[in-house]
Amino acid sequence: MAQNKSALSLLCLLAFVSGHWATEAVPNRTDSVIFSPQPLARTKAVPLVQPREEVPEHDGFDFASVVSRFLPTSSKIKNDACRQDSLAVLEALKTLQPWALQMVDATAKLPAGLLHGNIKSYGQFDECLEVISKGRRQFVGQYCLANVHIQAFEEVTDRFLDEITLGRRANEITYNRTHMPVPDLLPSMALIQFASCIPSSCTPEDVQVTLTDAMQWAVKPTGMRASVQVYPESCTTLKSNPFTKGEVAMILVIVILLLLVFFSSAYDIAELNYAESESPIGKALVAFSLPRNWERLFKEDVVQPGVIGSLDGIRVFSTLWVVMTHKILYYAQEPWINKLQLVDALASLIKMPLINTLLNVDTFLLISGLLKAYHYLRDLENKRFNFISCYTRRYLRLTPAYMVVLGFYATLLVRLSSGPGWNKFVEQPTDACKTNWFYNLIYLNNYLDNGNQCMVQTWYLAMDFQLCLLAPLIVYPLWRWPNVGKFIFISVTLLSVSIPFITIYCARAVPSYVLGASDSSIQWYMQNIYFITHQRASPYIIGLALGYIFYRMNTTKVKLTKVTVAAGWALSMAVLYAVVFGSFDIFQYGHEYDPMESAIYGALHRPAWALAVAWIIFACNCGYGGWITTFLSARAFQPLSKLSYSIFLTHYIVLMVNTGRMRTAVYVDEYTLVHQYLGDIFLVFGVSMILYLFVEAPLFELAKLCFGKSM
Repeated sequence: MAQNKSALSLLCLLAFVSGHWATEAVPNRTDSVIFSPQPLARTKAVPLVQPREEVPEHDGFDFASVVSRFLPTSSKIKNDACRQDSLAVLEALKTLQPWALQMVDATAKLPAGLLHGNIKSYGQFDECLEVISKGRRQFVGQYCLANVHIQAFEEVTDRFLDEITLGRRANEITYNRTHMPVPDLLPSMALIQFASCIPSSCTPEDVQVTLTDAMQWAVKPTGMRASVQVYPESCTTLKSNPFTKGEVAMILVIVILLLLVFFSSAYDIAELNYAESESPIGKALVAFSLPRNWERLFKEDVVQPGVIGSLDGIRVFSTLWVVMTHKILYYAQEPWINKLQLVDALASLIKMPLINTLLNVDTFLLISGLLKAYHYLRDLENKRFNFISCYTRRYLRLTPAYMVVLGFYATLLVRLSSGPGWNKFVEQPTDACKTNWFYNLIYLNNYLDNGNQCMVQTWYLAMDFQLCLLAPLIVYPLWRWPNVGKFIFISVTLLSVSIPFITIYCARAVPSYVLGASDSSIQWYMQNIYFITHQRASPYIIGLALGYIFYRMNTTKVKLTKVTVAAGWALSMAVLYAVVFGSFDIFQYGHEYDPMESAIYGALHRPAWALAVAWIIFACNCGYGGWITTFLSARAFQPLSKLSYSIFLTHYIVLMVNTGRMRTAVYVDEYTLVHQYLGDIFLVFGVSMILYLFVEAPLFELAKLCFGKSM
């Protein structure tokens, strides 16, 4: 009933505003008439039509008075060039000059679907930038995207604004969000945006003054108040920028890589002496060979003793889930025609895997800890463990491809495309790479200025590297003094669970990325819990324990009864279900915050998830997985598993470009999500394959020549 009343009030509101516009648009004199249709000739051929003289004639429709309100023509504009150019637009409209009509046509209008949450009106981005004035005033079109803030003072209009913004007006900081911490991770439901096409001589301040007056005029009859913010980065003109030194350097790096691949491939194809090509020098010469790296990517790996085949499938599904997670995070910021349906999605239990999606990274932490412990213990047993060499190998394994992608972020990425949201979703994140790249290089970006990270997803790489440095402090005592090591392990595990519990409870923080929470709550959670190693270490520590168990199984075989195996699988599935679906109430709009509930879930859901996945890995490796082992160890997963690191590094590029270049609001449902996701995955696979074949695989081969197969 409340929705019907609000909808009715909106229709009255729109009718009133439209009437207000139309009243002002009727001319009192003929010199400003832009379009004046001539009366149709009378005819007697159709007698059923009433006589023409009974129909009142229209004197014409002057929309110049309306258009002028959205152009910087008032005396408040101190920028004389802007004001004169805007007046030239109005003059050109009187004679229907195409370029002037383009500017009006490209400016946003009241969008359809307002009652369904369509509150971002992008206008026509490309049409605006194509404008070139033809009169005595020379300028081009400038596209500005304004943030509009409307304040209601009556219950009806206030309730209506709440409904079209999913009740998030009080939660969202809707000002210049591009300069806020973690801007590309915050949902955007309450930010009303309006695009304006104005002369290039106008400044953002000119547009802000003009649109504030125009919006105030538009909403004045409703008793509401409007204000507008236009920032320099929100205005765009069609101009060519010269290449910077950094961009030239990145182009040079790409050219060098292409040349290396070309000559290495040519040498590999021409080299007939296989023995010579397998020498250290020969291997170095063919490291960049495209045919050889292609073969490595798709070659079936024979499962050797100590190799856990099921990890391929788990790694692939976790990678696909990571891409889906980030796709949904961007979806929450994109303009939808039907964004109110997001409330229905949150209220659907079956969609919890798409809402509670931040668990996939814990699977990677578990796997990383497992492999690191197993390799550490194997090296200790063979008396070849060296701390410095171990850390160097890990650094060289992660860094080369990482730095190439980071360099592309900081230089050439912004040149790929353009769009209304290009600055927010592409330029601002890449600017962080120009200032904070060194934090990424030393793997401290998750702690140092972590609200302005370069390649925001790489907080995981920093966390993984930091935990890699700490792992020997747990693994070595387990190997050297088992009882002491077990005590240290239990203590560290309890500590890793206690820290997030105490933090969430004392700070009254959200336990996860809760879409209905305020911007400030999400910011605080991401910066102080989600990115932070000592808050997220429990899955990695559990992985270390699993690696220790597998190491011990080399000498001690594990035999489980059917009851134990069945109980293990049942408990594992129950825990996975509880972690994903048990938080349903916490993720609902209007859920009353309970600090104890949040602290318990926030502290336990990650180690619980890790334990459940650890059982799956354990059971599959020990022969208790049945068809699940066969499926997860399938050969088809091996190439995708090898690509997982390159996918992790590159997938954000595809998502950023897609969102930044969006021209208009879209209708979103399950089909649209799946359709776009599959398209994104296809592009991500293509981009990641290029990175793997041209950078990751060749440099990894060179690193193996230096450190042996232990890489």
